Amino acid sequence: MSKILVIEDQDDIRSIICEILTAESFNVIEAEDGHIGVLLAQEEMPNLVICDIMMPEFDGYSVMTQLRQNPYLQSVPFIFLTAKASKTDLRLGMELGANDYLTKPFTRDELLGAVNAQIEKISTHEHVHQAAWRDHCCELIQSLPTDIHDPLQRMLDLAQSYQDDDNYTIPAHTAQILHEIKSTGDLLYQRLQNTFVYQELADTERDPQRLRILRNYPGVSPTKPVITEIARSLAQRCKRIADLKLELEEAKVQLAQPKLEKLIEEIVKNAFSYSSSGTPVSLKSISYSQTFLFKITNQGKGLSPDQIAQLGAHMQFDHSSYLHKCVGLGLIISKLIAELHGGELQVESEPNQLTTISIFLPLA
Repeated sequence: MSKILVIEDQDDIRSIICEILTAESFNVIEAEDGHIGVLLAQEEMPNLVICDIMMPEFDGYSVMTQLRQNPYLQSVPFIFLTAKASKTDLRLGMELGANDYLTKPFTRDELLGAVNAQIEKISTHEHVHQAAWRDHCCELIQSLPTDIHDPLQRMLDLAQSYQDDDNYTIPAHTAQILHEIKSTGDLLYQRLQNTFVYQELADTERDPQRLRILRNYPGVSPTKPVITEIARSLAQRCKRIADLKLELEEAKVQLAQPKLEKLIEEIVKNAFSYSSSGTPVSLKSISYSQTFLFKITNQGKGLSPDQIAQLGAHMQFDHSSYLHKCVGLGLIISKLIAELHGGELQVESEPNQLTTISIFLPLA
């Protein structure tokens, strides 16, 4: 189901557009001004944006300019709404990357025609490309700086190309070196991305306006399919599918799916990384009152009381220096995501025996 973001400051027009699109089974997100629209686009990663041009303070052109600077939103189709459509307006919009215009007033058929035309143009390749990036970091995350990203990506591509080339025979020890280069590079890439994820979350935590918008427009995500897919994928990657135990209830939480994916990915990854093959990794979830509770248990290295205390007191640390603390950054990211959305993360651990991480999130 395609996700469409509607940015329109006139309540009646926005309401009509959303009703028409919802009736056609589109997943519709609405924003009453440009500032909120930009934040929601970065949070929700829509498949299509419909945006009014004439809005106070932050108009449609400003919205498009802002979104086109985000590498994860550059290819998202953009339809402008306008009360006038002069050649100058059209030229400016097209230069910025607009895909279509709708002139007010427009009919239901005109709206659906424009929307369906853009949805159909989104190729399978673009969907796969966006999904791959979402696996690495949340939708609001900045890209790596070019001078870091490009040489690292080049190194990974070269190592992968030699591994995949059946026509090129390499000695066993060389193949092992290439494998180590690729594995180490992937790990470095993920840790660099996590640094940006953490910084973005920390910036949101410190900014009252961004925090207010985040909590007013949290998004909604189903839990069981997301947790199941991530857990099985990581278990297969670690060759521990037999160790995975799932006992999950159906539920929907007030959290955008990319954020939920990131939270679950980091927790499950830690559970497999810090426990031995042959020991169970158990995932359970239940819903009660207005709360969704997810628990993951493993028999591994665990956390010391000092590490748990540091995790619990992360709000008291300067964020830049906290990146160097001994608690894993992935666990801190999961805790921040939960707390920013009105939830909580708790850790109970007996080192080298049993570790349980409990995540509480508000139900949708």
